[in-house]
Amino acid sequence: MKYLSFFCFAGLIGLLAISAVQARDLGEGAVNDSPSRALQNSEHFYEIWSGVGHLSLQSGESCSAVLLDTRNRQGRATGPAYLLTSGHCVFFEYGSARANLPLKASVTFHYFHDTPQRKRRYAIRTARWSSLVGTDLAVLEVDATLASLIQAGVNPLKLASHQTYERQDALNIGAPGGFTEQGLRLSACAEQTAGTFIDHPGVFPLAMKNSCDLHAGSSGSPMLNRRTNEITGIVSKVVASRNTPAPPDCEHSTSCTAARFNYSYSANFLHKCFIDGVFTRDGADCSLEPVELTVTEPWKLKSYVHGTQNAKGQIVLPTWDFRFSLEAPFYRYKTVSNARDCQAPDNYSAATSAEDAYINTEIGPQNGAHALCIIGVASGEQQLTRATLNNVFTSAVYLSPTPDTTLQTTSR
Repeated sequence: MKYLSFFCFAGLIGLLAISAVQARDLGEGAVNDSPSRALQNSEHFYEIWSGVGHLSLQSGESCSAVLLDTRNRQGRATGPAYLLTSGHCVFFEYGSARANLPLKASVTFHYFHDTPQRKRRYAIRTARWSSLVGTDLAVLEVDATLASLIQAGVNPLKLASHQTYERQDALNIGAPGGFTEQGLRLSACAEQTAGTFIDHPGVFPLAMKNSCDLHAGSSGSPMLNRRTNEITGIVSKVVASRNTPAPPDCEHSTSCTAARFNYSYSANFLHKCFIDGVFTRDGADCSLEPVELTVTEPWKLKSYVHGTQNAKGQIVLPTWDFRFSLEAPFYRYKTVSNARDCQAPDNYSAATSAEDAYINTEIGPQNGAHALCIIGVASGEQQLTRATLNNVFTSAVYLSPTPDTTLQTTSR
């Protein structure tokens, strides 16, 4: 009976904390880009973040993860409990998306350093979807129902209702390692789109960037709207040297500048993948199919390209020179100056056989960022839908009129 009373008390505290979200600054006055701080929850003040967990993987590595609020419109938790984390924490293969991957892992909720007795550990059943195709996200199923976790005082968080590319104040709540206080930490920063061209290896176009004080183990942690507590993104790449002074002339090198940021990816499109509390990746508005796209000799890819002059003095535009293999028998592609347009179905090429796949069209003629969008299709007749566009692979380059010594060509 005392345990039931405790759960009721914890649930009441959680509800009161959640209702207070709109009434206070969730960052409690924290200055953007200031050092992170450990959260102390002995007085239940941070119950709203009890659903941000420490993800322990079989490899011995760890990430962060967040419990998703997948309750239906009536507010009922009718399905399994799902976590959102980084795809690379589950399966690291650039250009690949997998479904229903067996996964030996566990997540620890109530991960506050000052209340170790309240920590609760749960096994992970499987990775329902994990992707490194234009994003870095994974949906994991916990070996428990959402209702049972809520009853145990674990509070899930909602996805942001829409994606914004405007600069906004954000918080990160994660479970990094390397601290004496092993538990959740809060960091405040401004979050904004990184744009189409991002001169940082392994970061896809349209990532979000921030300067929060993140550390190893922060991958998979949620970026949160500072006012609403909604998930605006999931951390993918953490700057390795935030506390190290920038090298000389870093501001004159786009590669150096890009490496000074953390990057995350929006997950709001996953709203339509949960039907009555159950993750359904092949629903009418959610197509998250497995993808196998392998870039041939990726170390030869150039981030910066420029036109050359032929014998007649004419400018010759560079080409994509993009070789790849694809498990799908056909593919369709297009090039755009704004990577957001990759998710629009218009202007894609006719289906082309994926055998010896090679895209070598010209880049340009406008100077600036250019993105290559590739989607595998099952047949020459398959039409692109808004759902299948969730599986678009993107890569980007920057076109300049002439070589620039400050924009060094780098491998992607």
